[in-house]
Amino acid sequence: MNNKQSNFRLWKFITNIDKYLGALLFIFIMLLLSVQVISRYVFKHSITWTEELGIIMFLWMTYLGISSAVTYRKHLRIDALLNVVPFKTKKIMLIISDIIFIGFNTYIVFPFLNIIEGLGNSSSPILDFPKRLSYGFIPLMLTISSMKLIYDIYRLVNEQEKNIGASVPAINFEELEKEQGGTN
Repeated sequence: MNNKQSNFRLWKFITNIDKYLGALLFIFIMLLLSVQVISRYVFKHSITWTEELGIIMFLWMTYLGISSAVTYRKHLRIDALLNVVPFKTKKIMLIISDIIFIGFNTYIVFPFLNIIEGLGNSSSPILDFPKRLSYGFIPLMLTISSMKLIYDIYRLVNEQEKNIGASVPAINFEELEKEQGGTN
């Protein structure tokens, strides 16, 4: 493998790290909650710390998901109007949408930092996990999402009409119909 391929793989890994970490957290949450259910109903013993850890990991997974969605333009937005406007208008609307998202993230991050500062040295009741660490992840991921949005604006400015798009639906029924040879 040459250096260019190696750099590409590294870049792709870094770009998708939030997706990979989110998937790992999801798997771990499912395992944790399965252990909790089995221990509660089979062994009649509840493992209390699993719920607390599951909540913290779910919070982290959610914000990792937001960051990952931004990478692929899958974050929440209404695409109906974007699909009917001309190319340049679509490009401008997507850039404005990203700027609004960055503004929202910026607006939320600073009050959140004040809340985290107010937590002091408090920790979770069972695991004694620092709340600053639990909730400090949110402004970090919003900042990373904003950086990805800035990169998306750069991409949009240089994007050609054939490559631009809002988001592609998770299930593309038109493509499925083409693969099936049309409708019956």
